[in-house]
Amino acid sequence: MRLHNSYTLSSKNKLRSSKTISKTVVTKLWIFLFLLVIDFAVNFLFPYPLDPHIPPKQLSLYFNYGRSIEGKLSQMVGATDESSSALAQAGWLDPDSWKQLNLPTNPAKSEDLLIAVYGMSFSNQVAEAIKQIDPKMALRMIAAPAAPPNYSFAAYNLDRGRHQADVVMLGVLASSVKGLDTMNGMTWQFEGPAPYTYPRYFLEDGNLKEVSPTITSEAQLRAAFGKKQQWNAFINQLQKNDKFFNSFLFKGNFLDNSAIVRLIRRAWAQRHQKEIEKQIYSANGFAESEIQVLRAIVTDFAADAKKDGKMPIVLLLNDRGYDDHLFQALSGTLKSAAIPYVSTHNIAPATNLANFVPDGHFVKSANKEIAKAVLTLINYHFHRR
Repeated sequence: MRLHNSYTLSSKNKLRSSKTISKTVVTKLWIFLFLLVIDFAVNFLFPYPLDPHIPPKQLSLYFNYGRSIEGKLSQMVGATDESSSALAQAGWLDPDSWKQLNLPTNPAKSEDLLIAVYGMSFSNQVAEAIKQIDPKMALRMIAAPAAPPNYSFAAYNLDRGRHQADVVMLGVLASSVKGLDTMNGMTWQFEGPAPYTYPRYFLEDGNLKEVSPTITSEAQLRAAFGKKQQWNAFINQLQKNDKFFNSFLFKGNFLDNSAIVRLIRRAWAQRHQKEIEKQIYSANGFAESEIQVLRAIVTDFAADAKKDGKMPIVLLLNDRGYDDHLFQALSGTLKSAAIPYVSTHNIAPATNLANFVPDGHFVKSANKEIAKAVLTLINYHFHRR
C-alpha cells in the first residue's frame, strides 16, 4: 500500500513538473513571439530613410541610434558624393576636397588680414563673429564636427604653405579633448558618427610622433568599405590605436535589423563611452596623460607658426560641463611659451547655462564677446586700431 501511494505521488509530481516545464516553454515562446511583433512593428512604423539627404523623423532617429557604426556608414555613404550624406563628407583632411570650399589664400583688396582657423563649429562661429565685427578680416576655415585637438593640429600642418594667412588660430574644445585617444569621428561619437579621420599623436622622448590613418578621404573610405582586406586593415589600426574602439559597437551584421538589439547596443555604447571618458576627465580635471600630448600640440603649433612668420592664437573653448579645466591644464604652457591665447572661461563661463543654446554651442552674444577678445590680440599684434 505504501509503495502504491509512493508511486502515485511520484507520478503526480512528475506530471506537475512536466506541466510546469510546458507552461514555462509556452510562456517563453509567447514572450519571444511578442518581442518579434514589437521589433517588426517598430521597424515598420518608424523606418529610417533610405535616402541620406532626407532628415529622419525623431522616433526613426531614436531607434537608429543603436545601429552599429558600419551599419550607419552603409546609410551615410553612397556610391558617389552626391548620393552620400553631408555628415559623410564633412571634415576630411583632404586638400582636394578643400578646393571645393573656395577657401581664400590671400586677403581680398577690401580686406586687411587673413585668419586661418582650424577646429570645429565652435571655432567657426567665433571666426564668423570676428568677420561681423571687423569686415576687413578674411577667413580661411577648416573644420570637422566636434573636431578634437589632433584633428585641428593635423589640419594646420596639412594646410601649411597653401595660403598667406597673417594669423593662424587653433581651436581646442574641452569636450573633444577625449578625441586625442582616437583616429576618427566615429568611435567616440557613436550615436552620430562622423567618418572623417585624423592622426593619433603620442610623445616619444619628449617629441610628438604620429600614427596616420590608413584612410584619409571620403573616396578612400568608399573604396575601402567595399573591399574586405582594406577595410580590415583600417579596423585593425583602430583596434591598436583608438581607445574608444569596440567590436560590438563598430562591426555590423544581421542584428542591425533588430530594433531591440539596437536599443541594447545603444545602452552598451553609452556605458562603454562613459567608462573611457572617466579615464580622461573627472571632476578634478583632465588626466595628465592627455594633457601632456595636448601641451606638446599647442607648443609645436605656435613654434611652427612663428617660424612661418605668422601670428599663432590658441582658442580655448570651455564648453558646458567642463568649467575652466581646459584653461587650468594649458595656462602654464601658454604663458611660459608666450603663446597668444583666448580662453572662454572668463568671457562666457561654462557654469552659466545662459551662455549656451540647447545644442551646446555658445549663444550669439557670447560668440561676439569671444570674437572681441581675439580681435584685441590681433589688433595689438599688428598695431591696428
